Amino acid sequence: MRKFFTLLICMCSGVMLFAQRTITGKVTDDAGIPVGGASVTVKETGKGTVANAAGSYSISVDNQARTLVFSFTGKTNEEVLIGNQSVINITLKPQGKSLDEVVVVGYGQQSRKNLTGSVSKLDGKTFENTAFTSVEQVLQGKVAGLQMLSPSGQPGAIQQIRIRGIGSITAGAAPLWVIDGIPVNTGDFSNATNSANALAGLNPNDIETLTVLKDASAASIYGARAANGVIVVTTKKGKAGKPTFRLDAEYGSGSLAYWPELGQPLSRDQLKALTIEGMQNAGYSQTQIDAQLNSLGYNSTANYDWLDLTTRPAKTYNINGSASGGDANTQYYFSGGYYSQQAIFIGSQFERYSANLNVKSKLTSRLTINPSLSLSYSKQVGESEGSGFRNPVYDAKLLRPTQQAFNADGTPNYSTTEFNNLFNPLAIAKYDHRRNNTYKLLSSVAGEYRILDNLKFTSKFGVDFFNIEEYLNYNPFFGDARTVGGRIVTSNVRSSNWVWSNFLDYNFKLWNGNITGTAKLGYEAQKSKRFELVNLATGLPLTFDLGLPSASTPTSVTTDGTDYSFVSQFSTVNLSYHNKYIVSGSFRRDGSSVFGRNNRYANFWSVGGSWNVDREAFMQSVKFLSTLKLRGSYGLNGNADIGEYAWRDLYTYTTGNNYSAQPGSGPSTVGNPDLTWEINKPLDLGIEVGAFSDRVRVEVDWYRRKTSALLLNVPLSLTSGFATSIANVGAMENKGWEFTVTATPISHKDFTWDLSFNIALNKNKITALDSKGADIVAAPYIRRIGMDYQTYYLRQYAGVDPANGAAMWYTDATRTTTTTTPANALRVPLGSASPKGFGSFSTTLRYMGFTLDGQLNFQYGNYIYDQWEANFTDDGANTIRNKSTKQLRRWTKPGDITDIPKYVYGNASTSNTVSTRYLYKGDFLRLRTLMLSYDLPRTVLNRVKLNGVRVFVKGTNLFTKAFDKNLLIDPELSVTGLSNNMVPVQRIISAGVNFNF
Repeated sequence: MRKFFTLLICMCSGVMLFAQRTITGKVTDDAGIPVGGASVTVKETGKGTVANAAGSYSISVDNQARTLVFSFTGKTNEEVLIGNQSVINITLKPQGKSLDEVVVVGYGQQSRKNLTGSVSKLDGKTFENTAFTSVEQVLQGKVAGLQMLSPSGQPGAIQQIRIRGIGSITAGAAPLWVIDGIPVNTGDFSNATNSANALAGLNPNDIETLTVLKDASAASIYGARAANGVIVVTTKKGKAGKPTFRLDAEYGSGSLAYWPELGQPLSRDQLKALTIEGMQNAGYSQTQIDAQLNSLGYNSTANYDWLDLTTRPAKTYNINGSASGGDANTQYYFSGGYYSQQAIFIGSQFERYSANLNVKSKLTSRLTINPSLSLSYSKQVGESEGSGFRNPVYDAKLLRPTQQAFNADGTPNYSTTEFNNLFNPLAIAKYDHRRNNTYKLLSSVAGEYRILDNLKFTSKFGVDFFNIEEYLNYNPFFGDARTVGGRIVTSNVRSSNWVWSNFLDYNFKLWNGNITGTAKLGYEAQKSKRFELVNLATGLPLTFDLGLPSASTPTSVTTDGTDYSFVSQFSTVNLSYHNKYIVSGSFRRDGSSVFGRNNRYANFWSVGGSWNVDREAFMQSVKFLSTLKLRGSYGLNGNADIGEYAWRDLYTYTTGNNYSAQPGSGPSTVGNPDLTWEINKPLDLGIEVGAFSDRVRVEVDWYRRKTSALLLNVPLSLTSGFATSIANVGAMENKGWEFTVTATPISHKDFTWDLSFNIALNKNKITALDSKGADIVAAPYIRRIGMDYQTYYLRQYAGVDPANGAAMWYTDATRTTTTTTPANALRVPLGSASPKGFGSFSTTLRYMGFTLDGQLNFQYGNYIYDQWEANFTDDGANTIRNKSTKQLRRWTKPGDITDIPKYVYGNASTSNTVSTRYLYKGDFLRLRTLMLSYDLPRTVLNRVKLNGVRVFVKGTNLFTKAFDKNLLIDPELSVTGLSNNMVPVQRIISAGVNFNF
């Protein structure tokens, strides 16, 4: 018996030995360079290994193994049938926009070949080491249909993004941001300073991929918050292999990107001559002229260029380091970064310290956990913008060259007599303080348990937290707080947002494997709270020397708290027949506290389909065509960005409600228990074509998004005590085309040339307002059925009367009669702030180790309104302030043909009133980026024991072409198309180096 068992054991061992065998090989890239760290996995069992630094691997397989899968970040996955092979060498090609590319979508990943929606993916490598303070800025020009604008060049300021037009009148129109599965709070949460962009704490260098979901099939899985599109961010993860390290360093210097000659302030001599002419036109005697010139400082030697005094070469520093590695079971990624950028104008700067940790560990063959932690600390110093008298941009344009900038001892002059209602920006920058310190934490822990080989459960808990500390100190001697003896404001804003997501993923095959599918079933809960504490005090000690002075007169202490919550159930299904015909569907039921108690829950859904025509048998003879895909989707999603308590009856405490010396409150807002989300119904039809092994790719989308249940104020009976109440009554439509073309005209071992172009054409139209369809006039716009949401409503400027230099306006829409009295002019709808088209052209040239990369952005068809030009070309209305160079085009004698009226000192004709005089075409071209880099050759790297070294020089916003020659400002304004004396964007020249080892 013992011999029998011994023989049986030997036989089993022999069978096992026979079933087990070892496969070896080498993994290289298309240049023949070893791909160290490449993953080698048995598809059927999940068993895997990692290639060493030389690209070599060895893996034992049993008789269940049929296929080996080779993968590496930035490379296309390759699958190889094992057969009877014992040596398998493989070449991994760069990952482009092939149909085999993996794309991050809602709550997971999907191969591009199985997508039915409109999705754009950006690799994090394309915007590493950027000269931008926040991640939104890297999107400009990268995605067809995505409009990104910087309303302010102040570092750390809020940015604006619109995807496929503007879909709301009063609710939010920005996309939902999802970072590593967490829907985060975005926007400006500042109180005492200008702007606190909640996304500015995210280091762009830590981003692995950035995916834009544009249509129903891609975005509706996010339900009530998907109407304006979704941007999904994944941060970098560790890769199995030996530890790798990276160090990046960059330094740059900034200047004004665009400041037209017409917008330059006048010099001392120019302003003096214009002032004399104006006084002569006003009938002043020579004695009066001399006295007035003396009062304006022309008897002194002062001659200051205030634009030069208030601007500077703006320095930018960017330093990042990272470490990653691991084995087949545990991978890690850690990074740290420092970023600093000054604004062109004094008094504004942004600094960020960031750290990121991501770990993935396979605890058992079925259980994997993934904790992650992202921390940042941002310091922002910012000066006033807009119409503030302390705004350095405003002051630089209006301060006269004869106003003394400095005292005899060299300190900034802050005489209130000298500067009247304007302030010396040099003194403001020296003696006043506006600071913003923001602490941000983004953390999550996820667990994945594979119940069966084709069924897994994932649970993820994430936290999005930030704390904003603001400090404002206005001195007691001059400036905005001089009449109250100085002012201090301290503010603390604390926001905590947690999200718990749980879902099941199931992969299945039907009909003998002819149909493959995936299904997802999930539950998600989210709770967000925000608390604010603002302290105000006046009457400060009469000194500049106290950094944190104690206020003598506390004025007010206010607190505020808001919260919202969501609870959701969702599901998705995707079916594929031989990867030719794909159908998909999603369903989500959202409930939220931001909606009225009668409409707290709603259902959202999408359906989509695609046809990979290139996989049909009848297409195999069409050799040049590598990709041909048709797709379409339709669905329903919502806009929940309507305010936390818009549906409630709100009360407020004011002193006017006090009774018998006791505090009281009174109603402030009429609620609406039926209030609900704005409804969006997007339709998308697309085609994707690739030729010559996808060296030429064309993607075209036609879309229409109909938005209904818009939030608008409807009239109430005045007996209620209120004039209006908010309700879901309006409707709007956006429709248009998106085109994306990428090509590689030349692909050689030593030389490669890539090209890309995208353009979006959108048309917006209001289709319904309130029950009466009455126009809504919100100067300078009109909201009218059938018109674009951002249509201007202005008096039509008719130019200057050649006979007497008087300003004229048209009295009727047909422009047949004119008047010199603006009150008699007719306001008409004309032009829109919405562009007809926008996009970019990019090119990349690679020769040997050199790479030249550039991107040119464009926008056209929109109008911009310079609402502050009336102060700079006021035709003499304000006698003590400087003017712009454009004022020199004024009428001077009968017969002159010009658009600038006669200059009269103390002009009271209101020639600078609101009209189309200050309305301009917003068309522009901008060279957004241009970078030249050099990668050291492999032979040199091997000698210095480094994996890679790249040196580069880069320019940002190098060139700007505005197509309206009458502009005084940079044509890239906010989405509204209105100028607001914001800090201009920078032209940055930088140089840097990247080390990989």
